[in-house]
Parts: sequence; structure tokens; C-alpha cells
Amino acid sequence: MTFWQRRDPRAKALVAVMLSAALVVAPPARVAPVLAGTILLLLTAGAGRKRLWGVIRAVALLWGLSLAANAILTPGPRLGPEALGWLRPSAAGVAAGLAQGARLAALTVLATWVAVTTRALDVAGSLEWTVRRSSRLRGQVHRALAPLVLSLRLLPLLVQEAGRLLEVDRLREGPRRGWKGIRRVARLAPVWVVTVVERADGLALALALRGYDPHRERGFARRYRMGWLDWGLVALGVVGAWHLERG
Repeated sequence: MTFWQRRDPRAKALVAVMLSAALVVAPPARVAPVLAGTILLLLTAGAGRKRLWGVIRAVALLWGLSLAANAILTPGPRLGPEALGWLRPSAAGVAAGLAQGARLAALTVLATWVAVTTRALDVAGSLEWTVRRSSRLRGQVHRALAPLVLSLRLLPLLVQEAGRLLEVDRLREGPRRGWKGIRRVARLAPVWVVTVVERADGLALALALRGYDPHRERGFARRYRMGWLDWGLVALGVVGAWHLERG
């Protein structure tokens, strides 16, 4: 477990929200240092090579699309030979594309850092833990987070069921190739939907039999305590967001 994974999920989520909001309105000149900082965060988060390579490809794609769209669509003096016609990029568009690409890259890297170091279920659990002493707030927060938590619990099962259906189809009719293979996969969709509904009904029945009530006080698998390092992280996030938003 890395240093960032040991930090409180509320602190990391709050820092990510503050920096993301500040990045959206930050002047272009202040985005590049934040991008360098987010890259450093990701490198120290314990992400594997596959995850890092995926982030690099996503950032390169976003930057390329932003640069191409802004360079071609933004009016202004054009660069390059006349033979390119409307494909000639504008100087203002190139500058805007580079700035927007850096902004999108920083947001992507920041979101990846949170995803690598924080489980969504921990964020939900920590929010409920924060309001556990207020019965009214606890019920409202629980009802708001319940669909997310249940979806996260069911998603691996649904993916596993889809993989099982595809494997049964492959064993019965051989490898899937071309248009015929696509039609075979499409035929499995109704069966998969029925499976999803059956699992959802089973979960609802299990919750009802166990006396589920969002207003009733519940237990927690772990306790969430904000240490001084977590508060320090929040303070750094506040300072960083304030610095970015300064005109």
C-alpha cells in the first residue's frame, strides 16, 4: 500500500474536486505546472505499467484532437502553404489547442490518480461515516449513495455472467468471426438482460428479508479518521485551487 492509498478517501476526493474545478477556469499559463504536479502524483501512486501506458495514450489522443479541432476551426492568420486550403491551422488555434490539451491532460491524470489510490466504495463509506451521528442526514446520504454502491457490487457479477454466456456460445458454435459472429453476440443480449433482472430481484429480496431500512443505524466495516497528513493534503488542495483561480 502506497502513501497515497493510506490517505483518507474524503481528503483525496475533496482535493480532486477542488483542483478540477479550478483547472476549468484557470489561465492557460498556470495549467502546465499543475499538469507536471499531477503527473508526479500519478507516478508515486503505485499504478502499474499498463495503467500508465493507458493514461499516456488517452492524454495523447485528447491533446491531438484538441489541437486539430482548435487549429482548423479557430479563425485568424493561417500558417503553412496555400495548397493546404482550409486545413491550414491558425496561429491562435494552435495556441488554444495546446492550452486546452494541457487542461484536459491534467484533468485526466488527476482523475486517474484518484481512481488508482481510492476505491469508490471507500468514498461512499467515508461519507456515510461522516454523517453517522445525524439520523436525518445519514438516511439522505445513504439513499443517495445506495444506487452507486449496489451498482459497484453488481458490476463484476454482470461482467462475469456476460463472459460465461460468451464462453458457452463459443463452445457450442465455435469461434466468432465477421458479421455472423456479431449476430451471435447480439442474440445473447436478451439472455443477459434476463440474467441482470434476476440478479437484481434476488438482491432486492435479500435486502428485504434482512430487514433493510435506510433510516436505521448501520455498522461500518472500518472507521475513517482524518489524520494530520490528510488535513495537510486538503490544505494544499485549497492553496492550489486558490492559486489557479487567481486571475
